[in-house]
Amino acid sequence: MAEFRKYLKSNSKDPNEEELLAAKMMGRWRSGAPLALCPFHDDPALGVDAKRNNNFLFQEDDPLGFKTPGGSHIRRTNPRDAEIGGVARIHRMIRRGTAYGPLLPEGVLEDDGVDRGLVFAFVGANLGRQFEFVQSEWINDGVFFGAGNDKDPIIGSNGGPASFTVPRKPVRRRCVGLPQFVVTRGGEYCFMPGLKALRWLAEFEG
Repeated sequence: MAEFRKYLKSNSKDPNEEELLAAKMMGRWRSGAPLALCPFHDDPALGVDAKRNNNFLFQEDDPLGFKTPGGSHIRRTNPRDAEIGGVARIHRMIRRGTAYGPLLPEGVLEDDGVDRGLVFAFVGANLGRQFEFVQSEWINDGVFFGAGNDKDPIIGSNGGPASFTVPRKPVRRRCVGLPQFVVTRGGEYCFMPGLKALRWLAEFEG
C-alpha cells in the first residue's frame, strides 16, 4: 500500500490526479464505482449499488480504452465483451476478495510493518482454463489485447520496473517504473463437490 501511494504521488501533479491514476490502473474508483460508468469522478452511491456497479460492457462504448484502459486490472481479469485474442467467456469464474488487517493510516508513505492484505477466493470448474489461464495470460501478459509484455499494474508479477498505458487524446500517457505492489504469500486449491456428489456421499452406505 505504501509503495502504491508513493508511486501515485511521484507521478501526479495533485491529489485529484493521484486518484484518477489509481482508478485508471484499477478500472474502478476507490468506492468501487467503475470508470466505465463514471469516467471523470468517483460516485460513492454507484460504488455501493450492487445492481448497477457491475452492469457495464467495454466494447460497446469504449473500444479503445479511453474510459477504462485495456491494461487496467478489471479489464484484464474480465474483458467482458472487449475484442481480444481468444474467447473471454470460457475463462470467467466466480471471484470474491476480503481485506484483513488495519488500513495503512491516511497519508503514510512508509510501510509500518503491520500485517495487512487481501484474501482472494474463486470458484471454477477448470483450474487450467480459468484461474491459471487468467493469471498467466491476462494478468501477466498483454498480447491478448495488443499490449505486448505489459502486465497488470496492480497484481502483475513484475520482475522489475513495469509499465502501464493510459489511452487519451491527443497523446497516450505511458507510466513507467511500476514496482510490484502485490506479493503473494500463499495459495491453495480445494475440491468442492457438486450437489449430485454430495447427495451420493450422504446416501453412501459403503
